[in-house]
Amino acid sequence: MLWLFYVNDLEVQGFNTVKYADDTTFYKSFGKHTGTTAPAILNTIEWAQQNRMLLNADKTVILNLMFSNRHTFDEPIFVDDNLSIEPSLSVKFLGTHIDNLMTFSEHVDHIISSCNSRLYLLRQLKILGMNTDGLKRYFCANIRSLISYASPAWFFMLSNHDRDRLERIQRSATRTILPDFSYEDRLEILCLPTVYNFIFEIARTHFTRIADDPEYQLFSRVTKNFSRTSSHNNNIFRPKKYRTQKRAESFFSFFSCYISITSALS
Repeated sequence: MLWLFYVNDLEVQGFNTVKYADDTTFYKSFGKHTGTTAPAILNTIEWAQQNRMLLNADKTVILNLMFSNRHTFDEPIFVDDNLSIEPSLSVKFLGTHIDNLMTFSEHVDHIISSCNSRLYLLRQLKILGMNTDGLKRYFCANIRSLISYASPAWFFMLSNHDRDRLERIQRSATRTILPDFSYEDRLEILCLPTVYNFIFEIARTHFTRIADDPEYQLFSRVTKNFSRTSSHNNNIFRPKKYRTQKRAESFFSFFSCYISITSALS
């Protein structure tokens, strides 16, 4: 609590700020090929000096998020004559690996790496005689939880290839639990949805909770349709139109479209 009080006034003019425990992140939207993140770094260094602290350059990361390959990176930011901070291609933010093109393929790589060791433990538990219910509980608590962590933020922007890679983790786990059945039969016996359906329900519930609560911090990201005057304009939400498919598949856009379409059909 004392630490939060201490860093409460760490702000940079012109940048939005996200603080979580001892992590501080500045972000800003720039026009094409314009702008620099240098003020965020330099102002933080100045703030640190005024508060008798030092900037840990090893844990300070610059990341330019783009939706196409046609962009230029920031130049290195020099902290002093012997130290500079280079723009990175990815960063781990609150447990999620975000790459500069927002493909989240690197995040999937890390999920698979973590799950492989846990799949090995699942196989050992099977050898030691743990029953089906126990093995399913282990899978849901220790493997599926890794797959679905923060998934509404990134899952729907994955390529089909990366989605299949995550589904294969569940295929492998259920094969260990019930080796004599097909994948579809294993899911039915174990009462498990596919990875896509499981994450879809998590995300849909999360979107609905945001849309129904004006006090929710992300409520302003939901654009409701207040001009529903005819059957042709009866959508609950008014999704924004984006020029790139990547942005159209992001969380708020995806579910604004989905819920509007399903409400129109019903």
